[in-house]
Amino acid sequence: MALTSVNTQNLVSKLLLGFVATLIVLPLFWLSGGGRWMETQVFPPTRPRSLPANAVWIEAPALPISWHHGWWFGCDISPKGTTNLCRLVENEGRVVYAGEYLPCGDKSPVPLSSIALVPPTDSIDMWIADERLRGLAPAGFLQTGDILFPIFVLDQCDKFKVNLRH
Repeated sequence: MALTSVNTQNLVSKLLLGFVATLIVLPLFWLSGGGRWMETQVFPPTRPRSLPANAVWIEAPALPISWHHGWWFGCDISPKGTTNLCRLVENEGRVVYAGEYLPCGDKSPVPLSSIALVPPTDSIDMWIADERLRGLAPAGFLQTGDILFPIFVLDQCDKFKVNLRH
């Protein structure tokens, strides 16, 4: 009976020590970038099925404790073929913004096979503010260096490009 009591006490002390070690190690892991590594490398955000394959993940400004904090941005061709239809959606698929877009450098839509989106260097750079829009609208950055812009504010492309932070 004394042997069982010693084994139980030994097991309880090992469990308690393991719990305390976990309480110390987990915050250190998180603070050293472990959470970010888990979010981007182990469990990356998954593109909603409602978006085209060209959609890119755009990281939102970091929050102390967050998981997949950002948006998906993807573009198609409009049914008439005269513009690109672009959508910004949350990770869960809820649409934040949707509208008709055209590239700044060319006033005709980018063919679906040529839409190669890239995330902005900093997500703060993607927002377009103009009184003609209801709130803010995102810009779409193309691998070619051009920018997809909402058609309602296409005249602001050059001003937007000048104000981009590099």
